[in-house]
Amino acid sequence: MTLLIQRAEHRDTQALQAKLDELIKANDEARNEIAEVDDKEPEEIEEMRGSGERS
Repeated sequence: MTLLIQRAEHRDTQALQAKLDELIKANDEARNEIAEVDDKEPEEIEEMRGSGERS
């Protein structure tokens, strides 16, 4: 049962990632440095999010 739940979660995560990838590709203002956000500390991520806000 656990394997079934993990597989469903993985599928959901992959689907969400594909959707996000498509949105990023469609946005001309997307920043490449965000692609490496997985390796950053939470504080660094919040700082990057703040510097990318648009008025």
